[in-house]
Amino acid sequence: MNRSDFIKSLGLGLSGIILPQTLFFQTKHVKIYDNYIRGTQYYQFDKIKNVLKEGDEVLLKRDTENLHDSFAIEVYFQNSKLGYIAAYENIVLANMLDQHINLVAKISKLDLKSNFYQIAIMVYAELVIPSDKLIVMMNQEIRADDTIDLYRNNL
Repeated sequence: MNRSDFIKSLGLGLSGIILPQTLFFQTKHVKIYDNYIRGTQYYQFDKIKNVLKEGDEVLLKRDTENLHDSFAIEVYFQNSKLGYIAAYENIVLANMLDQHINLVAKISKLDLKSNFYQIAIMVYAELVIPSDKLIVMMNQEIRADDTIDLYRNNL
C-alpha cells in the first residue's frame, strides 16, 4: 500500500476528526442544508422576531424524546425555541449530530411580512481536506528516508 492509499484508508475528513490547521490539512465549510424551519407559530418566535436578522447563528439540538419523530431536530436562537427542521429532511443531519459532528447553522432568510412567518436556515459542516503540499508529498515515489522533510523544515 502506498502513502496515498494509506491516508485515504484512514478516512480523514469523513470520520469527524478535528485536525489543527497545518501545511498538510485545511478545513472548508460546506453548505449541506438550506430550507425553512417548521412550527414557528407554536413556539417563541413572536417574542424574539424583532431581534432576529439574517446571518444570526442558531443552535441545532436533537430531540431524542420526540414521540412523533425519532430524528427530530429543534432550532434555537439563544434560549428561545424557534421550531424544527422538517421531518422529511432531518435524518442525515440528525445522524451527523448524533455522531458529534460540528454543524454550524445560520438564518439565511427571514420573512416577517406574510401572515405565516418564515425562517430559513443554512447548515454547514466542516470538511477536512488535504493541502496541495500533502498531495505532492503523497505522490512522490521515493523512500521515506530520501524525501524532503517538509514538516520539520516548515516549508
